Amino acid sequence: MRRYGKTAPSDLQLKIVLHGTRPPLWRRLVLPSDTSLGTLHDAIQVAFGWHGGHLHLFTDEFGRGYGDAARLTDIDLGFGRGVGDEDATALGDMLAEEGARLRYVYDFGDDWEHGITLEKTLPRPVGAERTVRCVGGRRADVPAEDIGGVWGLAEVLECLDAPDGAGDGPYGELVAELRAAGYDPAAFDRDGITARLAQLAPDTVSGKAKPPTGDRAGRGGVHRLTAEDVALCTCGQCRVGDPVDAGVDGPAEDVPVLRPVTLAPQEDLVAAVRGVPLFDAALRLAAWCREGRQVTAGRVLRPALAREAVEELQLWKLAGDDSPYADAVARARALKSLRSAKDVAVLDDPWWLAVDGGMITISGGRAWGGAATDFADGDLLEFWAATMGDLLEEIGETGVLDGLHGELGELTAEIADGLIGLLYDVPDDVWVDVEDLRAKAREVGENGPEFDLFQALFAASFREFGEGLALLGAVEYEPGDGDELAEEALWTLLNAMGGQELGSGSRTSSAASDRSRDDRRGDRMRLTPLGRYGLRAYLMECGVPAPLLGEYAEADAGALLQGLLGYSPEEMRREVEGWLEHRSAADAAVGLLDACAGDGSEAAAKRAVAQLVLAGLDDPRALRVLRKAAHSDVEGCRQVAITTLGARPGAEACVDPAQAEEAGLWLLIDGLSLLAGAQESEELTRGFLENWNTAPEALEQRVDELWRVEHPATAQVLAELGEGLRGVDKRLAKRMRTAANKAHSGR
Repeated sequence: MRRYGKTAPSDLQLKIVLHGTRPPLWRRLVLPSDTSLGTLHDAIQVAFGWHGGHLHLFTDEFGRGYGDAARLTDIDLGFGRGVGDEDATALGDMLAEEGARLRYVYDFGDDWEHGITLEKTLPRPVGAERTVRCVGGRRADVPAEDIGGVWGLAEVLECLDAPDGAGDGPYGELVAELRAAGYDPAAFDRDGITARLAQLAPDTVSGKAKPPTGDRAGRGGVHRLTAEDVALCTCGQCRVGDPVDAGVDGPAEDVPVLRPVTLAPQEDLVAAVRGVPLFDAALRLAAWCREGRQVTAGRVLRPALAREAVEELQLWKLAGDDSPYADAVARARALKSLRSAKDVAVLDDPWWLAVDGGMITISGGRAWGGAATDFADGDLLEFWAATMGDLLEEIGETGVLDGLHGELGELTAEIADGLIGLLYDVPDDVWVDVEDLRAKAREVGENGPEFDLFQALFAASFREFGEGLALLGAVEYEPGDGDELAEEALWTLLNAMGGQELGSGSRTSSAASDRSRDDRRGDRMRLTPLGRYGLRAYLMECGVPAPLLGEYAEADAGALLQGLLGYSPEEMRREVEGWLEHRSAADAAVGLLDACAGDGSEAAAKRAVAQLVLAGLDDPRALRVLRKAAHSDVEGCRQVAITTLGARPGAEACVDPAQAEEAGLWLLIDGLSLLAGAQESEELTRGFLENWNTAPEALEQRVDELWRVEHPATAQVLAELGEGLRGVDKRLAKRMRTAANKAHSGR
């Protein structure tokens, strides 16, 4: 829950995706946190090319609506209550934490649905101008309204791409106008969008966001959650019940902490991009078009030139062994009958890759390119990463298997999402094998036709996902001995979707499937160094922290301690060694102790890590710093210094036992504050098992001492632990609550 109050000026970086578009169409905008939802509405209109002639509505993660209240008064939106005033609602109040989401729908007929995610909160220098700007995106503005939503947009773009256009169809006039204007669906004009956004004057909203009228309003500046709110909540912070989808796309879980990785040098990554067959073909096409090649109205090579390009550049090598282009005679026959360059995948795929990437530009009826060396290494690598990101976003929107929609399509998208995390998490050079994953699932899964069919869907998704990434050089993919049994099971699933009895149409029994599993090798894949680079770029763009080993080498101590929270002991050791190489032991000790000051869970977590880092400093100068800090008046710094010295052998300690005991209890409360907010017994139990010092037995011995500890969080920690421990140890929970009352009285 957010506590409202005065905060430093800040800007919010939002990613806004127009759902249902393929390839994904999105914008990254930066707006002042104290501006209104009304300003965000204006910014979205500008950024996507909307004209503002239709109604719109924002929906938050609780399912509450915000918009132009006056225009929406007499419209049944299905809420059963009023709509909040977007002009009186601060953007920062609606998107208070990174990862928070909103849904924005424009035109209730065409239903253009936008997903809005807060990626970052950016500090704004004092006195800096409050502006709205665009800092990223993909694809051109939507070319028109009232065309039937994303389905109509897809048809318009398809007609625009066809040689004969839309003819006399419903989109014929629009397509002709777009062609005449030179509309390029792949062109993203960030500077033009920013220039238009600069004309907006962001308003200022003070005070908290006001929820729509109804029974949900809270008191004292904090929204009071009802049972319905909790059921709808996707924030992952309420800790009550099981979060479910409230109509805002995205995971309900907390953002994962990924293991730190190392990346290959840029020159190796660029060489890898140039070695990807698809990108190599695109670069060779660009060089082939250096003097200009004639194109059709559909912006592809004329048929005669297409035949020449396939043969001269040996693009037919991109085809598989079972393709007609693999055989010289069959290839000559196929090229002779060619009527459009779009009919040849080995040309069409690298062609549009080169056009979308700016390797080939089209003007005056000709395609103009350049030599492979004309493209800067950094730009080529960035374009490759963006291409991989587009593929992953497309999979996230439409699923990984063509032809599957609805819940099944969403399930394949979830499977792909899980594979992304799994590929990134395994060590370098480790293969991810589909049969290993399916075997683990069988250990915990329920037997039955539904589970068998899910396994088939998983295997098919694994294969499609691996083959797609392999085309970009992101993974090494090795097909297994064939998964015909899984394919048959998948067809059984499709039959069931058509209304047939589950299990009908299958020509393979479950027993036969079981017998064959040990006799065949499954599909497998592993990330390449290039794939790890691209996957990390995608995760970072999605707001998932993806640290690099060594990235904190020159960071200040506070950033180091914050970053080390998700590291394993070995990774922490390597990161700290690199950090210490850039500073003296005395400077390191001073920085670490300074970072130990402050209140709250973040400061407590830093102090816990600081003790581990300081324990490894053996330099006499660092010990002098610790001894001086042990007599400091700064809470947090003093306790960490005393405890660190007290753990050292013999004469090096030089710590009064009473001081050491006092500091130890203070840091015990500090550590408990990290667990105090956990309301579920399972989480508390896990925390106790991971830290012997906070085990129930140790707490029971010290509970009568803890309430006397002069830590700012003592009373709150004891009270919250008293509640959280009810399901772990009722007697200890009661003693904790009694101690909390004593601490409150003592205050």
